[in-house]
Amino acid sequence: MDPRIHQITPGFYFIKRGWLNGNHFVGTGQKTVILDSGYYPDWPETERLIKETGARIEDTRLLISTHSHCDHIGGNSRIAARSGCQVAMHEVDKHFINQRNSWAAWYRYYEQEADFFAVQRGLTDGELLELGGLDWQVIHAPGHGMGQICLFAPDTGWLISADAAWDGDFGVLTSRIEGLDCPLRQADTLERLARLPVTTIYPGHGPIIPDGKTAIEKCRARIARFIEDPVLMGRDQVRKIMLYTIMRQGGVERGALETCLYNSPWYPEVCGLYFEGNMKLIFDQNLDYLLERGLVIENESGLRCTLPA
Repeated sequence: MDPRIHQITPGFYFIKRGWLNGNHFVGTGQKTVILDSGYYPDWPETERLIKETGARIEDTRLLISTHSHCDHIGGNSRIAARSGCQVAMHEVDKHFINQRNSWAAWYRYYEQEADFFAVQRGLTDGELLELGGLDWQVIHAPGHGMGQICLFAPDTGWLISADAAWDGDFGVLTSRIEGLDCPLRQADTLERLARLPVTTIYPGHGPIIPDGKTAIEKCRARIARFIEDPVLMGRDQVRKIMLYTIMRQGGVERGALETCLYNSPWYPEVCGLYFEGNMKLIFDQNLDYLLERGLVIENESGLRCTLPA
């Protein structure tokens, strides 16, 4: 079995991807359940990994999305078309996806590849879902996404955190779409997660986190810094979306990346909001940071992200 596939309980699997694709969860019991389906162009690899757990796409009866961003819903339309399954998201994301609102789902703002699909079931805070023989509590977790959810299993302390909490970091905060108060809502989400008896975290990106409590506290310290100094949040947004753009393109010349960002909906707006509109300076400073940290390399072929996709 692919080493990225980890069995959580008998018949319930965690599949670790990278940073272009969100992680997946697959239940292979009497009915196949899939949680998060990766990035649209990478569907062939996603399908291969799901099949390796023993699940069949055609047998899917429930497809759950932790939120509506392109790296978590890319296979939804294909899975639903082949299986006729029910698709479930938080009721906020259900509303906007069924309206085909490409702004609320970030597709248009960040110029992402995604496909719309129908959502039949709206999830609510406190609702229980049965996955892998465990009851998981739905936790509405806004900040990164207005309709984002986490799932918590009280019997084990396990948390499926989506992009609300990684190991000391979290998904990018996009105030233009999520609201200027999104860092405050992210802080509230983390405070609620910190009150839970969390043991292990299964994040939306990155490996399993065995010390969930410490990871959440590191996240809380980070969001406190963002709230104290919003410029830090602006830099984080530029760096993460710059990385994501390079990764999506599979490599790009510096000048082409600069032009791409200048002509995007998000970059000029972020520079105006946090950096007094100096697009050239902010581009150079943040690309240099990514190069110095080894997150991006530059050679005769251009810029390439070193993180796994």
